[in-house]
Amino acid sequence: MIGDHLAVGVDIGGTKIALALVDRSGAVLAEQQFPTRPEDVPAALDRIARGVEALRAQAPAPVAGVGIGCPGHVDPETGIVHYAVNLGWVDVPLGEGVRQRLGGDLPVWVQKDTNAAALGELTFGAARGCRDVVYLAIGTGLGGAAIVNGRLASGLNAYAMEVGHLVLIPNGRLCNCGLRGCAEIYVSGVGLLAGVREHAADHPDSPLAQQGDTLSTHDILAAWERGDPLAGALMEQAAVTLGTVISTCASLLNPERFILGGGLGHAAARFWIERGGEVFRAQVLPAAREGVTIVESTVPSSAVGASALVWHAQSV
Repeated sequence: MIGDHLAVGVDIGGTKIALALVDRSGAVLAEQQFPTRPEDVPAALDRIARGVEALRAQAPAPVAGVGIGCPGHVDPETGIVHYAVNLGWVDVPLGEGVRQRLGGDLPVWVQKDTNAAALGELTFGAARGCRDVVYLAIGTGLGGAAIVNGRLASGLNAYAMEVGHLVLIPNGRLCNCGLRGCAEIYVSGVGLLAGVREHAADHPDSPLAQQGDTLSTHDILAAWERGDPLAGALMEQAAVTLGTVISTCASLLNPERFILGGGLGHAAARFWIERGGEVFRAQVLPAAREGVTIVESTVPSSAVGASALVWHAQSV
């Protein structure tokens, strides 16, 4: 029976690909990780297939399928990655490419990475028992996904919940997407680094203003924890932006729970929840915030979240 089977989850990131062999409870039985090297697409698909086969060889029970989460504009029906800016991929047949390399005997499901993560939370994590949930991933960029009445919101072109590109600050910073004032260019790793470049001259005594191209998001977080005023101003601006994203989603979708994930989301989870939550509560009508909770993601890895695509496909 499918309940006794296992799944392989694959999460494709800009620098690494993570795979996990997962059982129906979300427990990880085996893992693999290797560099993405996205510039050579066939070689990347080869590595994914070899990783899946390696985990399959270790499986103590049959593997029901493979779930793949990938950033960018992903069509879950065709498995094609139409555009993934951080990978440099355009119209890559990800699902079919991996399926063929596996000999065609394993079903493969592909989703946008944040959609896969949201389904992972619904299946294994902080969204269990919920019907209406918004998942927000704060990492290099800002991504989102929504579960509405128990089902994933996809939209006309599988482009729903691109919250990172909500234009919240007219004529604001130039985003990598070409628009100005997007949420992502304020609340993300890219956004914090852009903020240092924009405001370094206002805080010449800040060590962040002196680091130039060597600066990382980790440096900004460490400076924030030390009380650096430049880092503090950027984190405050990011939290206000996040709170505005949350309030926008609350007004449109009225979810019962917001779940925050992503590397940066976990690194400062308490701050995002507390300060972002204050902004959210100040920006919505009482009925839109009543009973709403904001919590940290509990699924241990993005690859585990991707494995939920297999179980989700069996239930729809």
